[in-house]
Amino acid sequence: MSNRNVIENSEILMSLRDKDIFPNTPDMVDAVFEDRLTGKIVLFNEEGKIALVGNKVNDFFILPGGGVEEGESVLNGMRRECREETGCEIEIQEALGVTEDFRSRDGKHCISFCYSAKVVSLGAPMLTEGEAKIGVYVKWFSLPEAIELFALQEEKVKAGEVKFYNTCFNIMRDSFFIRHYESSNFMTFGG
Repeated sequence: MSNRNVIENSEILMSLRDKDIFPNTPDMVDAVFEDRLTGKIVLFNEEGKIALVGNKVNDFFILPGGGVEEGESVLNGMRRECREETGCEIEIQEALGVTEDFRSRDGKHCISFCYSAKVVSLGAPMLTEGEAKIGVYVKWFSLPEAIELFALQEEKVKAGEVKFYNTCFNIMRDSFFIRHYESSNFMTFGG
C-alpha cells in the first residue's frame, strides 16, 4: 500500500496548529503546506521501559522516530529511524494512531504515525552528523515516569519556556501518543 493510501485511510486523532501552541500567533489564512510523513515508536525493552531520545542542546525528550524518506514505507522508515537513534532492531506491535500538525513557520504538514514496538536486539546508534553534533542519546523510562515527564514538558511548552519551535510541536505530539498508548492499553487490559 502506498504512503498516500495510508494517509487517506487514516483517522487523524489530533490536529495541531501554531495557534494551539503559540496563542498570540496570527492566523495564516493563505499558508501552503507540504506533506511530511513521520513515524514515532513507543519502544519497550525487556524490562518494560520506554526509550526516549534526548540531546545535549536542550533537556527535553521525545519518542524515537522521524521523517520517512522518499520511496520508503512508513513502517520501514520507523524501523530505520529507531535503529539510527537507539541502535535497536525492533518488532512493531500495534498501530496507536495518527496525528497531524501544521507548522506555519516551515510550511510543513507533518503527518505522524505511531506504533508500539519491542526491542529484538540492541546495537550502537547510527546517528546522523547533525544528531551526533547535538549529542543525541537514549534514556529508558517506566511508562509512569514517561507520562510524568511529558506532562512536565507540556507545561513548559504552554508556559512559553521551550525556545525551539519544532520541539514544541514534537513534545505535544509525543505526549499525546504516550497518553493514548496508556489509555488504550488500560481499556484493553483493564489496567
